[in-house]
This record gives sequence, C-alpha cells and structure tokens, in this order.
Amino acid sequence: MVRRIALLLFAALALGADDPTTVRSRIVFGSCVHQDKPQPFWDAVIAAKPDLFIFAGDNIYGDTEDMDVLRAKYKKLGDEPGYQKLLKTCPVIATWDDHDYGANDAGAEYPKRAESQQVFLDFFGFAKDDALRSQKGVYQSYIYGPPEKSVQVILLDTRYHRSPLRKKGKIVPNEGPFEASFDKTTTILGEEQWKWLGGELKKPAKLRLIVSSIQVLSQEHHWEKWANLPHERERLFKLLQETKAEGVVILSGDRHHAELSVVDVGLSYPLFDLTSSGLNEGFKRWRFPEPNRSRVAAMFSGNNFGAVIIDWSQPDPTVRLQIRDDAGEIMQQEKISLELLKPGLMKSAGAAGANVASAATIDGLPFDAEKLKMFLDKEITLEMPVVGAGSNKTGSLIFLNSMNDRNNALNITVVINKKVADQIKAGGIADPKMHFNKKTIRVVGTLSTFQDRPQIMVAEASKITLKE
Repeated sequence: MVRRIALLLFAALALGADDPTTVRSRIVFGSCVHQDKPQPFWDAVIAAKPDLFIFAGDNIYGDTEDMDVLRAKYKKLGDEPGYQKLLKTCPVIATWDDHDYGANDAGAEYPKRAESQQVFLDFFGFAKDDALRSQKGVYQSYIYGPPEKSVQVILLDTRYHRSPLRKKGKIVPNEGPFEASFDKTTTILGEEQWKWLGGELKKPAKLRLIVSSIQVLSQEHHWEKWANLPHERERLFKLLQETKAEGVVILSGDRHHAELSVVDVGLSYPLFDLTSSGLNEGFKRWRFPEPNRSRVAAMFSGNNFGAVIIDWSQPDPTVRLQIRDDAGEIMQQEKISLELLKPGLMKSAGAAGANVASAATIDGLPFDAEKLKMFLDKEITLEMPVVGAGSNKTGSLIFLNSMNDRNNALNITVVINKKVADQIKAGGIADPKMHFNKKTIRVVGTLSTFQDRPQIMVAEASKITLKE
C-alpha cells in the first residue's frame, strides 16, 4: 500500500519533493511536540536538508475526547511558522502515539479512536476518499526511489488495536507502571495490521525503515514498549525472519530521550532501533540512564531529532544513524554499511545451528558463559526446555533443569518454592513439577547463581508459563 500524500497547500510539488521516484538520502524524524511550547528546533531540522520528514508520534499533546479541542491543537502546530517552512521543504508523513491519539498510554479502549483518526487524516492532508479513511488505524507504507536506491518507510499504528497493558503490583515513582504480560490473546497491532505488515515486508527495498511510536528493542524499563507484550515482540522478530526482509532499521519515539539500541534477533544481521524523543519535550536535565542492555553508547537527554543519512554514491552505500540536538549538532552517530543489513551476510547468534551448548535463550539470545556474565543479577526473560525436574527432600522446592547434567556450568535451574507452587495449584494444576517437565517454559525473573551455576527463583506463578 503506497500512497502519495499532499500536505496541506504548502507541499513543494513543483520541486518534485513529493514524487515517489525521487531518491531519498536525508530522512529526518522526530516525536513529542507540545504545540503550546516554543518550537525553535524547526530551523535545525530544515538546516539538516531533509528530503523526507517523519513524525513518529506525539505530534501534538491532544489528550482529549473532544474533537474540536483536538483540531484546535493540531491547528496550533499547523500555524507554527517553522512547521510551515518544513512543509515547503520536503514531504511530511506521520503515525501517532498516545497523546495525539487522544489519551496517555491509551490503546483500543480509547472511545474516540475512529473520530481521532479522521482528525489526524484531515491535518496530514489525506483526501476524503483515501482508503485510509475506512481503514481501522493509521498504518501506512511508502516506497521511494528507483529499485537500486529504494527506501521503504513502514508506519505502524501501535495504538488503535493495542490491548490493555498489565500494571505492576507495586508502582515505584519514576520507574514506570507496566510489566510484561504473557496473555497471548493480547495484541499491539491487531490481526489485520499484522497481515498487512507481512505483505509489506515482502516488497523489495534496499533500506526499510519501520516506524514504531514505542521502543521495540529496549526491555528493562517499565514504561510503554513492545516488551510489555513479549509474544507480540517475538512475533515481529519471527515475521522479519520469515519474510527475509533486508535493510530493516527501526525508528521509535515516546521516551523523552534519545538512544540507539541493537540486538541480534536471528536475522543474520544486526537490528537497530534508533529512538528520538522529543522535539521539544526531551528531558532538559541530565539524569541517570535508564536500564537498557541493548543500548549503543550513551543515552542523550535534551530536545533532539533523528536522521538517517544514506550515501548512495558508494558501490556499497553507507547509512548513518544520527541523533542531533535541537541546534542540529550531531550528538551520536552510527555508520553502517547497507550491505551489512542483508540476511545471511553474518552468522547470527540467534540462528539455528549456532555453536552453543545450552538450548536455553535469554531475551532471545542463546545462553552461554558470556551471557551469564552479561545478565547476572538482571531481570531477564528465559526460555528453555525442561529436560529434567526434581525436588528437595521435603518437597518444598521444585527444580526444573535445562540440561541432563544438572552440574554442567551451562545448566539453568528454575526454582519454584512452596508459595509459588501453591499459587500454581490454585490455578488448577495439580502437579506443577510434572506440568512443566519435558516442555518448553518461559520464565521472567532475576538471573542469579547457586554454587557458581545459573538459576532463577520464580517470584510468583504469573512469571512462569509454558511456551506454546
């Protein structure tokens, strides 16, 4: 689904800026614009000479069920001189996040989602008969440039269909209210969008930018992220693998800071997630970085925007993933070869046949001695086959082992105490040990050691489930 978009009356069509055959080499994106606050950053954005600008969500702070109020807030953004100048510079495309959708942290339960979608489409210049008017959600895809220099931009909608998130039992101020839910009936994208995404990923493109308003790779923080519904995150990674999509880079927003994350998810090339937030809603003061084991370099606080700069002139084109401050200065940059983002170019640690002695995985990565050092004393998501199960003499502890040799240095033992066992029994499972034995389990907990061997103590029944 590739659509051309006329952006109000300001788009520079005379310059061919909206022509999908035009090569794109300077793509700028950002998120989190408060319409009531000063917007000096537009000068720096325009100075970066973008040939495409992407709104990654929170494009205004609407936070209302009154569509007249929502329209007025969009108008305030639209009247901003810097934004009007941007519209004369390059095409603008967009998805939304919670605040422009209508409510903080909102998903499918927001009662005005259909009406809000129409206001969104009005502001971004979609025709009254555009197919997006009847679609449930604002997800879109565009392909720019000739085949040999093609860039696909996939704009996901992580709001319209998203199921309610699981709240933590104890909420600590400034740490975020959510925790992972393994209820597989929950969704982020909804089935129609998943089906659409699978089709989009099969289309040929040299570089593929997937725009998600919330972070895909970061897992440790307790704010909104794909890892709150890990089965959906896993489904995304599996879809990327199955479609053999090349050139994938994720762009995200939401977090009020900027960072670059990278993970091996079994694509046989590294998956990057470039987070930029916010254009005028970034944290103004330095703060301790929130945990993110996938982060490359530092976490940047302060107003910022992101840029993807492609040098097509080289036989092997290069891609620069940049974070810039609101004055346009480059604060972080990762330069990669486009050739690196091709399936099969490198041996993936997540691929079948990797030289790893344990069948267990931690956060999707095969477990080995190095991962034990990396993740020790951290909360992780473990998946492992239960090769053997036992208990202590009193029966107060159940032991689930990942290897036949429980003394092997790479054997992981999952420990279930009597309290958790009773919780499991209360859920209708008479014998927890036999229930999990010879099956693959998923456990969320802190990786520790006992007598120098890895283990996880299960904190509550909801933290251990069977992987279907």
